[in-house]
Amino acid sequence: MRIVMVVTNPFKPDPRVYKEAKSLAKYGHEVCIIAWDREGKYPKEEKVEGFRVIRVGPKARYGPLMAVKLPFFYLNVFKIILKLKPDAIHTHDFDTAILGFIFKKLKKIMWVYDVHDLYESFVENGLVKRFILKLDSIFLRTSDIVISVNPTMSSILIERGAKIGTVVILNTIDPFPVEDQKDPNFTVFYGGILSKGRFVKEMTKIVEELGIPLRIAGRGILENFVKKCRNVIFLGYIPHKKAVKELSQAHLTFILYNPKVLNNRIAAPNKLFEAMWVGTPVLIVRGTLPERLSEKFGIPVEYSMDDVKEKLKFLRGNPKIIRKKSKLGKKIFLKSYTWRKMEKMLICIYGGNKQ
Repeated sequence: MRIVMVVTNPFKPDPRVYKEAKSLAKYGHEVCIIAWDREGKYPKEEKVEGFRVIRVGPKARYGPLMAVKLPFFYLNVFKIILKLKPDAIHTHDFDTAILGFIFKKLKKIMWVYDVHDLYESFVENGLVKRFILKLDSIFLRTSDIVISVNPTMSSILIERGAKIGTVVILNTIDPFPVEDQKDPNFTVFYGGILSKGRFVKEMTKIVEELGIPLRIAGRGILENFVKKCRNVIFLGYIPHKKAVKELSQAHLTFILYNPKVLNNRIAAPNKLFEAMWVGTPVLIVRGTLPERLSEKFGIPVEYSMDDVKEKLKFLRGNPKIIRKKSKLGKKIFLKSYTWRKMEKMLICIYGGNKQ
């Protein structure tokens, strides 16, 4: 089957999209990812582990203003899809779903709607929020298959109109060789988007007070702030494999998203599963989905500087807890969360040659 995937990032790569495309290609499908190179600095076309990547413009800044350039991206993608004549279109998230809807209606091709996030939960304007919900409900009813990233999100999408056959594919990983050696000094690592609502700014203040090294990798609006912080080693944007290596050498990481946002309470980021596999305990917000998924591996805290600070002080003085959590994380991961388990469900959607 010829499958076209569409993403609104430049695919550097996007870990989830990469895993799905690689798995489908492995099982005999012809996969092409069309990505939005907003920076205009990545290869226009390349072959990556059995699948094809095509990048298009226009150039655009990240953030809300990208919406102005979005129609031009859609037009560029539309032209390419017409030439490729795929059997299926696999759209990732709400901002590419319109393309799946159009090709489903015009060409009657199979449409898989892969929902990573609940977009309306990031919007404060009530009118815009209602518009997104109404439009997304149409997309969910029209698509042939809806993929969600966890069971909680799946239930929400079904309530909004998605077919009962919604497929849950967690954003996990497959085991890979990793250095089983921690930094000599108690160290915290964060790899990801540098934005508000992810406890990055708060953590920099805490580690400065406690004298704990914090290594940070990523990009975002807080870059300049992070660069100036004491006790922070800013690595900038680094390749995914290097980020995982940094994670494996740290004693602790954190997934502390603002729980006031619905999407944050039900998010199950790949960083959680990576932390399990490499044996780096993770601070998670109490009462959220990551706490339930991580079982006793995660270290629940309130979304507050005081509670996080106390937990850091306690963990720094109790290395046995870090070692115990590290071993437990790997056991939980191998039992329930390898990508191989997710891959089987993905392949069932499209069919394919058995390996």
